[in-house]
Amino acid sequence: MASVVREYSSFTELIDAIDRSINILKQQLTDFLKRLEDARARTERERKLKELIKRLTGEEDVVIGKLVDLKEIKLFINPDAEQESKLLEEVIDKINKNIQTLQNIKRALEPFAKTDIEIRIFAIYRDGVPEAIIIRL
Repeated sequence: MASVVREYSSFTELIDAIDRSINILKQQLTDFLKRLEDARARTERERKLKELIKRLTGEEDVVIGKLVDLKEIKLFINPDAEQESKLLEEVIDKINKNIQTLQNIKRALEPFAKTDIEIRIFAIYRDGVPEAIIIRL
């Protein structure tokens, strides 16, 4: 993601935006956890199938997905379920960290929301998480 600057007219508005972001991330987390569960089930099925083929044929010819490193991104061609599970686990960890960070920021800003001061707030976001806040009176 890129860096973004968003303007708010109060801390309450900023906290509401953070709440919306947390809810969106929680939904994404739920979706990725379902995908991970499916990938883990496929991993188990693939493992059993490979064991069966090995017993029947005596060969360990296991076809694994191909990985192409394009410097800025990794390209997985027909990944096996284990590779996919690892990728999903990384995404889930990142989402969890973002949720925790947003919740911590929200807690830190809640005392400011109790003031009725009219101000301009600029939040600088990086990867969907406020990194800095500028207050102009």
